[in-house]
Amino acid sequence: MRSRRSVAAATAVLTALGITAVTTPAAEAAPVLPTGFVFVDTPTGQPSGELTDAAYLPDGSALTTGKQGSVRWTPSGGQPIEVASIPVYTGGSLGLTSIAVAPDYATSRTIYTTQAVPGGSTGRVLRVSKWQAQGTDAPTGLTGESVVLEFAANSDERGIQDLAVDPTGSALWIAVGDNATDEPVDRFALHALDPSLPTGKVLRVDTSGRGVADNPYYDPSHLNSWRGRTYLSGLRDPRVTLDPRGGVLVTDTGPAGRHEVNIALPGQSSKWPCWNGNTRTPGYQDLPECADVTNTAPLVEAGQNGNGALVGGLRYGGQAYPEQYRESHFVADKSAGTLSTLSFTSSAQVNSPLTLFASALGNPVSIATAPNGDIVVADADTSALRRLSYRPANKVPVADFNATIDPVTRTVSFDAGLSTDPDFDDLSYQWDFGDGGTGSGRTSEHTYGPGYTATATLTVKDIHGAVASSSQTITPGGAGPVITLIPPIQGTVYSARATVEVSAESDDPVDGPITVIWKAEQRRCPADDSCTTTLVRHGSGSTLKMDFPEETDSSLVLTGTVTNSRNVVAKARYVAQPRLARLTVAGSHPAQLTVEPGRSANRLVTVGSPLKLSAPATALDGAVFHRWADSFGTNAQREIRMTAAELTLRADYRSPIEKRYADEPTLRTTLGAAVGREVIESPGHWQAYANGRLYWTWRHGVTAVQGRIHEKYVALGAHAFLGAPSIDEFPGKVGDGRFSHFEGGPTTGEGTIYWTPASGAAVVYGPIRDKWLETGSESGVLGHPTTDQAATPDGTGRYNHFVDSSIYWTAETGAHFVMGAIREKWKTLGWERYFGYPTTDETGTPDGVGRYNHFSRVGSIYWTPSTGAYEVHGWIRERWAGLGWEAGFGYPVTDETWTPQGSGKYNHFRKGNEEHSIYWRFGTSAAFDVRGAIRNRWRQLGWETSYLGFPTSGEYDVPGGKRSDFQNGYIVFTAATGAVIDRRY
Repeated sequence: MRSRRSVAAATAVLTALGITAVTTPAAEAAPVLPTGFVFVDTPTGQPSGELTDAAYLPDGSALTTGKQGSVRWTPSGGQPIEVASIPVYTGGSLGLTSIAVAPDYATSRTIYTTQAVPGGSTGRVLRVSKWQAQGTDAPTGLTGESVVLEFAANSDERGIQDLAVDPTGSALWIAVGDNATDEPVDRFALHALDPSLPTGKVLRVDTSGRGVADNPYYDPSHLNSWRGRTYLSGLRDPRVTLDPRGGVLVTDTGPAGRHEVNIALPGQSSKWPCWNGNTRTPGYQDLPECADVTNTAPLVEAGQNGNGALVGGLRYGGQAYPEQYRESHFVADKSAGTLSTLSFTSSAQVNSPLTLFASALGNPVSIATAPNGDIVVADADTSALRRLSYRPANKVPVADFNATIDPVTRTVSFDAGLSTDPDFDDLSYQWDFGDGGTGSGRTSEHTYGPGYTATATLTVKDIHGAVASSSQTITPGGAGPVITLIPPIQGTVYSARATVEVSAESDDPVDGPITVIWKAEQRRCPADDSCTTTLVRHGSGSTLKMDFPEETDSSLVLTGTVTNSRNVVAKARYVAQPRLARLTVAGSHPAQLTVEPGRSANRLVTVGSPLKLSAPATALDGAVFHRWADSFGTNAQREIRMTAAELTLRADYRSPIEKRYADEPTLRTTLGAAVGREVIESPGHWQAYANGRLYWTWRHGVTAVQGRIHEKYVALGAHAFLGAPSIDEFPGKVGDGRFSHFEGGPTTGEGTIYWTPASGAAVVYGPIRDKWLETGSESGVLGHPTTDQAATPDGTGRYNHFVDSSIYWTAETGAHFVMGAIREKWKTLGWERYFGYPTTDETGTPDGVGRYNHFSRVGSIYWTPSTGAYEVHGWIRERWAGLGWEAGFGYPVTDETWTPQGSGKYNHFRKGNEEHSIYWRFGTSAAFDVRGAIRNRWRQLGWETSYLGFPTSGEYDVPGGKRSDFQNGYIVFTAATGAVIDRRY
């Protein structure tokens, strides 16, 4: 057995949370529960470690499943009995994993199971089965297996682990794991992303296994396709829970210490295996199939322990727990042995994150709701159903009984069947017969001695120790009175305000007919809550006549009592039950709709009863209430009286996307018909149409992308790459272009797609886009983009070309633009491959004549209208910079050029009417300038090929003139005479 925290450690954790440990003398560490809470255990009979799931029958008894295939039934207050043993395959986590009871079980006797069975090409098959329970009351066996669906298993892990039956009984919700192996990367897990494959899904099927008509991918021509059965995808190890108000909660367990709680929305994907919670999954994130997969953020993400599973998500809908836990969802962690609570609003905003509620629970494998609404944890370690009861809210039972006297034998038969417990607790019965004799059990017999007149007392006690007593006078030697009910002629079920008329006849061997005293009590038992009994009428005479209550979930308990002159009583009870019809209140979007009194939006209610319907302003997916479909009423709250026939009402919601599409005819024409369903994933919601998409985000509202820009956007990866559009498509500032801005993806930053008829659509984003906008975008000096942003061949930088211009970016240099003649020169030089990346934008020189760009490989390109564009780099550029750039030496009129013999390089420059040059000799680390008259003489001699060779100094002052030195001599210029002479050393 796995190790668990000691109770001391668990106590310390919960004490820090203000929770008190409740200890018991059991050998195992006692559960650590909040003050006032206790566990009431019901045995399941399953072997230790084998329990997998539990479900309650209408009478409060329970069915449980064991991994090895055992189905056991535990009656209320009784011991478990095996009713079936299903042949199963039990490798890994597979076996008999889940059980669910049809809502109409009382008449249909239908239950459902999920299991792996031997067979198929892989040796095991995953199956959902429908069964009939044998027996007229207690289930005595399962028969008539009907396969709802099945498919071959890929591995021994994470098969079909859970299912739930829709309250209407017409649909099954089936949670299927990814069935992949636990290898770091198993490509089979990618099936979870594909709606046309069964694994990694929540499936929704009818009781025959076919897709349900309002499933997101339903196709009436392919009823048995997996795509038509899929409701939610991208899951690893899910469990599914239905909220009676509407909405489906799905818990999913990840492999790396993360689990998720999600609200299931039709057609959505939780993105496993590419994402685990809000984190890209190691290994899987590198697969090409995950490259453009955008995450769908879970409702809640939290850590988990070990290799267990997150189970539950069950809403507590009762009134017994303290206020802070009402409407909370309870989630168990199988490995940690904990129970936590979570709550969120009707618009799916978390207002209380997963918070530890209890620990040291053993091995919780599933949770269920007891008949009174209490949360029940199925613990595989103790093989018990552990009902979580709040003791201070326990209601006192009611004790009442009938006594039947046989005066011949002086034997009295006692029956405590009139006793009840508001919390549906099992009761213990103790009898004091008034003559010193005692008894136990719901029924008992006692023979009295001669001459006795006694007072018999019944004491009942519930599981929390609350007691109630009732006493009657007993005359063993004389028969007591008799009361006989006359069955009502109008039947046994009643609509609200219908007349209930009950009559009774009485007789007594001594007194003859006795006046009947009537007591009418309204007993209201809301679903998943305890009962409340209220006295509503007293009366006397042979007949009691009154109206059936209007409140739904109610029955009338009419008790007639006669008391003879010897103070002996006889009682008869008639229970008037409600005439029920099913009310279904659904939303066009998943929404938590409520029907008061009570909360469930899909249930049987009393015909004719008044009901208050409430549709939340916002649905679980963010859609806004629009109107009621049947009445077109726009008030989210309405009142009805339940009809005699089944009634289905729909609250219509509109997402912001649907509203804009409906409100704008021109937009509808432009975009065309909707394709598929609205999708929720980062960064918001989106809906595809024939000719574009609509997006909604909190920041920008609803925006459209369409036409050629839409085609480019989708080709790039849409929002996974560029984020959602932040504006609608707009005309450009100049010409016939159009553009859309986007809020940015995980690697792009904000972006723009710009389209013109001539250039098509091109995308620009991030720092390059920032630079483009800085220049005035398409109306600035660069014009519109003519290429998408792309990586440079060396993988270092990125660039966009624009109209006769470009912007290049690297992490080291930032983004800078190059344009016109300078860009053309740079292009002829091989772009960044030779000269590096621009480190400046094209900039005007201080004299206002020229323009230039500097580049990362110690180079520059300068341009003037008279000289054109030329490059200067290396040692020559360094010398030129030292001379004051163009202000000191003029503009280059040549590129850096090799000398004829390849022994050096040079640039010529021009300043005004003067020509200058800078030369560099191969093998040296300096370049030197040659100017004016000295340069002219050197040129006449043959430049570096003359006897002088390369310059070894720049021009410098000497008395009366200037001098430049060369390898083999020098040249001197005399200012007074203009003479120029050259000499050897």
